[in-house]
Amino acid sequence: MAEAMISNKFTQATIPAMSLDSSNGHYQIYRGNRTTTANEVPTGVHPALKETRFSKVVEFDIPDPCASSKRPRASAEITAQNVTLAIQYGVLEKDRKEAIYNACAAFDHGVQAAHDDEIRVGADTAIFKHLTFLLYKRNVIDGDSFAENLHESDDSGSDQQQNSSKVSEETDQNRDAMTEEITSTLEGLEMVLRCSADCVSISYYRIGQEALPIILSLLQQQLSQKLKSHRNAGRETCHMIGNMNSFQSISTASASISEKENSSVTNSVSRHCGDSILKTGTKIIGHFARVGQLTEELASTKHLLATLKNIISAPKELFVPIESRMNCLWIIANLACSADNMIKMANHPGLVDTIVNVASHPDSKDEEDCQNVMEYLQIIRSRSIAVRAIHNLSWAQENKIPLAEDMELVEALLDTVSHRRSDWTGHGKGVSTILLQSRKHAAAALRNIAAAPRRYKRRLCRLRDGSFLETLAEFAMADPDRDVRDKIHA
Repeated sequence: MAEAMISNKFTQATIPAMSLDSSNGHYQIYRGNRTTTANEVPTGVHPALKETRFSKVVEFDIPDPCASSKRPRASAEITAQNVTLAIQYGVLEKDRKEAIYNACAAFDHGVQAAHDDEIRVGADTAIFKHLTFLLYKRNVIDGDSFAENLHESDDSGSDQQQNSSKVSEETDQNRDAMTEEITSTLEGLEMVLRCSADCVSISYYRIGQEALPIILSLLQQQLSQKLKSHRNAGRETCHMIGNMNSFQSISTASASISEKENSSVTNSVSRHCGDSILKTGTKIIGHFARVGQLTEELASTKHLLATLKNIISAPKELFVPIESRMNCLWIIANLACSADNMIKMANHPGLVDTIVNVASHPDSKDEEDCQNVMEYLQIIRSRSIAVRAIHNLSWAQENKIPLAEDMELVEALLDTVSHRRSDWTGHGKGVSTILLQSRKHAAAALRNIAAAPRRYKRRLCRLRDGSFLETLAEFAMADPDRDVRDKIHA
């Protein structure tokens, strides 16, 4: 039986020295197989800095170390502490924006040890508290806007309507400015969480249980706004066509176009912030999901699986960023590494169907329609992650029968194993490597599913007009990779 595959690497980890208060006086800090409490952590240099410790870290897209990796750790600590204090004291708009700008400038790097220092001085907590303050401010703006709309409906005078229109425009501008601050703050939090797995775990027990529902709410809001904008765009198109058919006057049509141009700048700002929130929010969840001991708690978080599924399955017309879709697939694949999560996730409404839909591409039409190699890479990378998720889910004995009964899933796995070459191979972008990784995961998933009870094995053998076994035999003989052949033989 092929084991569940968790994407991993081993990294030397340093444990923050900042104490963690909780309701019972301490949190547990995990160091390999040994557990201690935060009360045992000295306030000076941590012993972990003087000894070699390795902790399992799940791979996630983190920027490569830049030139700042050469700076001394002492100066990194001072910078992190100063930036964190500025965030804590920044309340007025000017101070807030300057503090977050400096935080993003200081924390945007790939030096894990420096990010550990940022966690140690409490940068994650300061940024999250700052985020909740900004969300409250935006809710106040929304409340004022709602009250203004009620007042406008009570007074139908033309002068009052003009004044209300100006106030509404100013309110929208204030809301957009606040959303930009929220976006930058989320980006700062994501940067800090590029730390070691042990520090991510500590950060989760500090803020994660409060931060996750807020981040999920933000993601759901962005999806709803994209859906609303898409529907409104459709109505505007129908309205313009209707006006043209009714011979609308040139002056009225020009005014309508002018209003649309004036609002396009605001809409572009909102779109940019919305896309950034989707990408950054899913990446923050991804950082938590790269810690194996957190996967069960994450999968049990209310609305998390549903939100991930909705982002992945969002229609193309909503223009959801591909980065956020792949982040969600990656999170699902890692959560499925936990034996306790496998059955729960396989039974979650629509989740397996969504994963199978991604794993069914690219088909021959996708190959032809791709405009460039980067577009093709996005499709095959998404499929590779989706197939890894299926591989993980297929490990649980209780999942073998329902997965073996899903003919679309089995066909997607067979197509993936047979996909050895592409017209986009040879561009130096790693197409062949991704195709190989996908074949390995698909072959392992087929091996797991084939371990279903005998009558389901017979059903599998009748697939493709009874040529299922011949297809597997061809894979076992013709695939150039030994791992793929061995998985098929097993």
